[in-house]
Order: sequence, then C-alpha cells, then structure tokens
Amino acid sequence: MHLILIAIFCFLLVSCGPSSDSLEYKIEQLTSQIKDEPEDPTLHYDLGRAYIEDKNYHYALKELIKAIRLKEDYGEAYREKGIALFYLKRYLDAEKALSKSFSLNPANADIATDLGSIFIATGNLKKSLRFLKIAQIRDNNMHIVFNNMGAAHAEIGQNKQAIGYWEKALEIHPLMTEVHINMGVVYERMGKKKKAIAAYQKALEQDNRNTMAHYNLGVIHAKNKDIPKAVESWQKASKLDSKDEKVLTSLGWAYESLGKKKKALQETLKAIKLEPFNSQTHYAAGRIQSDLGNFDKALDALGKAVNLDPEFGDAYYRLGIAYDNLNESRDAISNILIAEIVYHKKKKMDLFKKMGEELKPLFEKYELTRKHFSQLQLPDTLKGYDLHKKPKRIKTSKEK
Repeated sequence: MHLILIAIFCFLLVSCGPSSDSLEYKIEQLTSQIKDEPEDPTLHYDLGRAYIEDKNYHYALKELIKAIRLKEDYGEAYREKGIALFYLKRYLDAEKALSKSFSLNPANADIATDLGSIFIATGNLKKSLRFLKIAQIRDNNMHIVFNNMGAAHAEIGQNKQAIGYWEKALEIHPLMTEVHINMGVVYERMGKKKKAIAAYQKALEQDNRNTMAHYNLGVIHAKNKDIPKAVESWQKASKLDSKDEKVLTSLGWAYESLGKKKKALQETLKAIKLEPFNSQTHYAAGRIQSDLGNFDKALDALGKAVNLDPEFGDAYYRLGIAYDNLNESRDAISNILIAEIVYHKKKKMDLFKKMGEELKPLFEKYELTRKHFSQLQLPDTLKGYDLHKKPKRIKTSKEK
C-alpha cells in the first residue's frame, strides 16, 4: 500500500465562520427573505456565502449563479463562485470564475492569492507564482501569501526556498498550523525525518485536533517501521475525522501488517464505503478476505479491483490463488496467466518470472497446459499483446 504524505495549502478561500447553529439560523433567515425579494442579488450572494461556510457547495453555487445573473458585474459573487467550484474540485471552472472576479477587482490582493492557490492545484506553477507575487507587492495577508509561495516552490522541488517562505510566514503569524504541516512534508521529502516529526509535533501543540498532522506523523512512523506508533497516530486521526478514507485505508494496512486481519478488514471496508471506486482498497479487502479463508468474498472484492483497473497484476494473481483454493482450475490458471501478461507489459520481469513458476505446479495439479488457454479472455487493454514479441531497439543517433 502506498502511504501518501499530503501537503496542504492555506488558501484564503475559507474564513472562520459562525457556529453551525447560527449558520442554520442565518440560512433560514436569508431563504425567507429571498422569498419576499427574489430579485435581490445581495441576498443570493449572502446565502451562497452562508452555504460555503456550511460546506454545502452545490447549494452555494446555485445561489451565486443567481446573484451573478441578477448583477453581471458582481465581482465578489464571482469570487465566491470560484471558491465553491474549487471545493467541488472543478478547478478549471474555479479558475475562470476567479479570473473574472480579478478582472472586475484588480486591486484586490486576496483574489490574487486565491488565483495563486488555484494554479497550485491545477499544476500551473508559473501562473501561481505570478499572482502570488502580485499579492506580495500589495502587502495583504502576507502570512498566507508566503505560505502559498512556499507551496508553489515545493511543488517544483525548490525545497530550501519553500522552507524560507514558510519561515517568513511564521515570523508574521507563529500560530499558523498549516505552515508547520507543510514544513513537515518537505522535511520528510528531504530525508530529514527528525525535523519532519518536530514540525508535526509543533503543529499538534498548536492544534491537537488537526487530522492532517496526526495522519502525516503516522506515515513517518510507518516508514520508520514503527507500526504500533503509526496505528496510535492514525487512530487519533480517525477519531477526529471518521470519514477520511486515506486514514481508514492506512489503519487497515497497519493492522494487516501487525497480523490483526479482522481489524484490518473492518477499517478497509469502512474506507470502501467512503470511496467505492478505489481499486487499491478493493484489492486490500480481497487480499485480507483471502488470508482469512473467505475465498468467495475475496473473489468479489478482487473482481471489483480488476474491473476498476483492468491491468492490476497483483489482483489477477490473488484471484488465481483464490480460485485455486476453491479448486476452480481454469479460472485459477486464467487469472495468473493474465497477471503474467500484465507484468510483462509493465516490464516487471521479476514478477513475470514468478508467475511462470507459480503456473508450473498448477498445470500439473489440474493436468492442463498453456495450449488449453489459447483463447484466453483478456481485458480490452491487453488484447493483441504478444508476450514473445521483442521490443524494438531504439537506434542511436550515430546508427541513424
């Protein structure tokens, strides 16, 4: 399982809002007012902002679109529309909305910072730095500007520059938890694990309820092969956010590593409920079910994994093992043959050779040969692939 360290960027996109009770009241009041004054763009704008604070981004977008339709040059509404689209992961649409907002309010440094953040998310780092420098010149919310400047530099591997910007951010705003987390991510990337751990611990001193800090600290413990400590960190993260799929997946992996298969399966199935289209998580569930002897359930989970990723070699191999345990000869061999093709195609030659070794006893056990599988049913992406075709050698410039 891949354990992913995630750098978070401190956007200007969300401010600290009111409590959920007062938000609910505010939304009710604005909804009631709109019934009396449906053509008032400000009311739709205010309701859109309230929905953003309530993290109800679809409803927010609906209201902000109405506000803009009623007032075409409503720069603030375009900005909030961009924010809603960002959280809906519609990054290109968010970019368009924020660009429109900036064209209507070119003196607003906060919108420049927003655009810098959006361009980090879309991978356009040159544009990101250009807008962040505009915000820097205008000297507004500099701690956030410096954080995002650091994030942009980190994305292109300029780690020392990134650390420098984050240190500047902390000089202005020492209690910026997000900056400590970002520094932890980059220190870990640089191989400075002790500094990374110190950064996450600093973040947790400031905010012990920060899920990201607990999660990333667990990742480092796991990489240090201290699985019990990783579990401790991930359990804390899970208690704080029980709907974080990556935390549950990581907990499942950790419990599996400790031999606690039933606990591992429990956490993995929770993750699947939250993210049903992740082939790796279905594979993990199938692997654990197989280890527990639940081969029918393993087949179901592994089948979902290969449906989501038709070139998932490990899942085909595990399918073959599960079918063999159920004495389903042709299905067992067919899936390992497909795994063999996948590994060859992906140039994983050690695994390719291993499949050949795994197949020999199966052919003997079921008294079958490769000729019996000449009409092997392959996924579309593997049809026509020739195991025996030698790859073309690329000629050097001298040979040409």
